[in-house]
Amino acid sequence: MCISISNLVKLIFIIFFFNSCSTNYIKKENINLKDEGFNNPLKSNVYFSISEDFDDSRPNCIFILPVKSDIKHKKFILTSDTERFDKIIRKSIYAHLSALNYRDIELSRIDYLIDKHNSKSLNDFFDLAKKIDCDGILEIKINEFDFKYLGIYSSVNVFVTLHLISSKTEDIIWEAGLDELKAKGSVPLSPFSIASGLYSATNNLKEENIYSIADNISRKLLKKLPNPRDLQLLASDLELNISDKINVNNVKDKESITEPLSHKEFQNFITNNQFHKKEFEKLYTDINNKIGLNKESTYIYANSLFKNGYYEEAIEKISEIELLIESYPDLSFLKGKIYYNMQDYTDAEKSFIRAISKNSNSASYFNALGVLYIKQNKLSLADASFTKALDIAPNNVKANTIMGVINFNLKKYDEAVYYFTNSAISSYENNDYTNLAKNIIVIEKIKKINPKVVNKDIIKKLYKALERRVSKNEKNSSNIN
Repeated sequence: MCISISNLVKLIFIIFFFNSCSTNYIKKENINLKDEGFNNPLKSNVYFSISEDFDDSRPNCIFILPVKSDIKHKKFILTSDTERFDKIIRKSIYAHLSALNYRDIELSRIDYLIDKHNSKSLNDFFDLAKKIDCDGILEIKINEFDFKYLGIYSSVNVFVTLHLISSKTEDIIWEAGLDELKAKGSVPLSPFSIASGLYSATNNLKEENIYSIADNISRKLLKKLPNPRDLQLLASDLELNISDKINVNNVKDKESITEPLSHKEFQNFITNNQFHKKEFEKLYTDINNKIGLNKESTYIYANSLFKNGYYEEAIEKISEIELLIESYPDLSFLKGKIYYNMQDYTDAEKSFIRAISKNSNSASYFNALGVLYIKQNKLSLADASFTKALDIAPNNVKANTIMGVINFNLKKYDEAVYYFTNSAISSYENNDYTNLAKNIIVIEKIKKINPKVVNKDIIKKLYKALERRVSKNEKNSSNIN
């Protein structure tokens, strides 16, 4: 049997491709990750090391430093349409770390505090960590980075290392390094394959692919970071989400505005432009002096301050208007979220209760109060808060999920199954198949502990609901083709 040269080349590339897609996780003792880069550039190698003292020094909180690298910033710009790669990888690592059971500090807040305290050295960062009661620092280093675009072939090469440092002992307690090659393109065997290779190579450097590369790298790097506790509340469950009334990360070109004619015009400007502290502050002051304070304007501006790390200034703006104008529940709630992020739980509780006193029909307000009580280990008060949230909104996913976890930890497995099932059904109704799958996994775990509390028919229905996602995707795919 004869095989044509072209088919043989294709076969070699297929074998080569599948061999290069796997990831090796290599544990090393006393590792020097700097020396490990690009040992096998066509296969992902993750090198990691865990200190023997990790359990004793394990941090409860981790904040992520700006990326450290000897590479010039302009080298990280792949295309004019994307952010710098070093900023993208930091955001991606933050997103993946947030899913683990560590308290994290928002990147905007970290940047604000670093700038405020003029922190530059590692010793400065240790001092800063102590000030904000955070006992873990995550260093990101990009040791190698380059990309090539050669018409029918493109590649993005990166070698990243992470170091988790205990701010108590100032020792590295965990580290990981990854060398990664994201290559696209093909050997041209025909005019059609030339066109295909050109498209694939060019597409490799598009914005969505750059984010995908960063996401893949972050996921692999953090896979071997120990996640404390077995089944507890994830950090994402304890997030007090920022209101979607404002998109302060909008990258729209800045409009020209000097003297807002109305508060509505001011609100539109703040919402539709990138955050600029001095300019926004001047506009806010000018319009309040000319027209007077406005609750919605204060909310939008304070929220933008909060999102960008200016916690103290945001509280100051809210407090000013609370002294002069009748209480506005959204402002009190925002103030509570800010205090919560500052770990001032006493003032956070007062603000949440104040918001509830003005609007007792908000499940979000009671959820936030419940999360606050969990942070203080006041489980009976947390239970009461989430129960009230479910009275208002029985299908609320967050309240059902947290109530499920609370009851699981109390070993009330029948109650836990009830809430996880509700969360699963609501997730399905909202097309959140990821959360549906998570709830099924937890219910299966309870089934192994106590099979009697799990209804087999309900489990079957949940699996069928999950299967519909696959059917729906296949249907959509056939429609596209």
